[in-house]
Amino acid sequence: MRSELPRDALVLAPMVALSHRALRELALEFGGLDLAYTEMASAGAAVSGSPYEACYLDAGPEPGKVVYQLYATKVERMVEALEMLGSGSSGAGVFGADINFGCSAPQITRAGGGAAWMREPERAFELVRAARSVWDRNLSAKIRLGQEEDYGRLADFVRGIAEAGVDYVAVHPRLEGQKFRRSGRWDFVARLVSEMGLPIVGSGDVRGFRDYEQRLRETGCSGVMIGREAVRRPWIFELIRGKEGSPDFSLEVDLRAAAFRMLELIEARLVEDFRLTRAQRFFFYYADNFSYAHYIKWKLVNAESLGAMRRELDSYFEEMPADRTRRYDD
Repeated sequence: MRSELPRDALVLAPMVALSHRALRELALEFGGLDLAYTEMASAGAAVSGSPYEACYLDAGPEPGKVVYQLYATKVERMVEALEMLGSGSSGAGVFGADINFGCSAPQITRAGGGAAWMREPERAFELVRAARSVWDRNLSAKIRLGQEEDYGRLADFVRGIAEAGVDYVAVHPRLEGQKFRRSGRWDFVARLVSEMGLPIVGSGDVRGFRDYEQRLRETGCSGVMIGREAVRRPWIFELIRGKEGSPDFSLEVDLRAAAFRMLELIEARLVEDFRLTRAQRFFFYYADNFSYAHYIKWKLVNAESLGAMRRELDSYFEEMPADRTRRYDD
C-alpha cells in the first residue's frame, strides 16, 4: 500500500496551530500541492481518545495527499496509534505517517518526545522498527540536524532509521531549537541525498519559485517542504508549478475572497475551541499581503470572534480597495 513520492514534491510542512485541515483545503483549492502534513499529534493522546486528536488527524478532503505526523514518548504508544489509524476509517487511503524526531519544544523533549529521540539513536531505531512492523503505508521521519553540526552523527542517524524501515526522510537543516535567523545547512541535505540512497525532502528557507528551484538544483532532493510561506500565501504551490511550466507565469489572487474562504473553512472544519486561535495564527502571516499589514494584523489577531474578523476585513477592504487583488510572479 506504499506509493512513491511525487516527483519534485511540493509539501505543506507540519506546523502547530497552522497546518490543519482548513489551511490544507484552501491550498488544495488553489492547486499545486502534492502532500500535506497534519499538525503534530500525540500518539498517546490519540490512543486515549482525546477529543482534539480527531481534529489533528482529520485527513480530509484528499487523504491520498495527507501524511499524519505523530510524536511519542514511548515505543508502545506509537505502535498503538498506528494500529488504530491503520484499522480505522479515519486512516483509510492516507499517503502515510511521519514520526517526529525534530520538535524541540521543551515540554515535548523533557517528556522524551520529538528531538529527544535523536539524542538516543538506538531507541529511535527501535521506534522505527516497531512502527514499520504495524504500518504498511509510507513511513517517514522528520528530523533536524541534532544538537551539533556533526554531519557524521547525522548521517549515522539517517542511515539507521532507513535500515529500520522509513521510506523517506524530511530534513529541516537547522540545529535542535535553532530559529530562522540564518539559513539552514542545505549542504548537509545535499550530502545526505548523495550518500543515503533513499528520498530526502528538504524543509525551510523556501519563499518562492527561485528558492524552490535552487534547492532542487543544488541538493538533488526529492521535494521541498514549505511552512510559514504557505500560510502567508496558500497559493504558493500553484504559483511554483505554474513557473515550472512557464517563466512568465504569474497568478492574480483575490486576497479578500481567500481571507473570507479561510474563515469559512475554519468554521466548517475545526472544533469550536480551535477556531478563533487558529484564525488569529493564520492572519498573523496572511496579513503580510496587505499594504497596511501591521495595522490589519493587529486588528485581526486581537479580534474576539470570527464575526469580528469578518467585520474588520470588510472595513479594511472598503478603505483599501486596491488591496483586494494582487498579482504574484514569485
